[in-house]
Amino acid sequence: MGACRRGCSFGESPVSWPSRVDAELPEKDAAAMPRIIAGTHRSRTLETVEGTTTRPYTDRVKESVYNILQGHIEGFNVLDLFAGIGTMGLEAASRGAASVVMVERDRRVFAALERNVEMLGAGDVAVALQGDALSTLPILRSPRPVHVIFVDPPYAMMVDERARAKVLEQVHRVSELLDEDGFILLRTPLPHPKTDHSVEGLAGPEARVYKKQETVLIYGRESAT
Repeated sequence: MGACRRGCSFGESPVSWPSRVDAELPEKDAAAMPRIIAGTHRSRTLETVEGTTTRPYTDRVKESVYNILQGHIEGFNVLDLFAGIGTMGLEAASRGAASVVMVERDRRVFAALERNVEMLGAGDVAVALQGDALSTLPILRSPRPVHVIFVDPPYAMMVDERARAKVLEQVHRVSELLDEDGFILLRTPLPHPKTDHSVEGLAGPEARVYKKQETVLIYGRESAT
């Protein structure tokens, strides 16, 4: 299954963190069209939506994140909250995830997400759900257990203290879906640890800083070893 299960030495106890890679990446591809970078659908370009606040991962940041998650995608269930056009979720499908559930609320963005699933022919693995990523929808519709959960809220939510608290509350709620070795990845524009991103019941977060206003925080179960 290509999976790195419990016992892999990625970091210090109590959590076997995914491998650390150099996160200082150039920004030269910031304006590039989002695409699948590896796997079955490698090099396929994803449809985007003009005039929205979606900020798809650049290829370089996405590649770095997936290098961190090497051995944690193939054969596993993946959940993608605030999925946008499917940049992270469809990458997981291309790399052999057992299933991918993607939740997106915006009507226009969701329509593009559905078209991207259809364009890739990924409907046997990837499911797009239109709804609020902060609702119970992801918990009710996701297969269990989930090994990787991507959380990519609009930056405006993360800079607003009350909205950020709601995002972190949802991170706590969806953590019940995780298997014992699973991870949650939250993208934020805020510096860590200057801003508190701790979540009850989860270890971490470990921060990967890619540029001044882009940090990916990685959480694991406190009980993991």
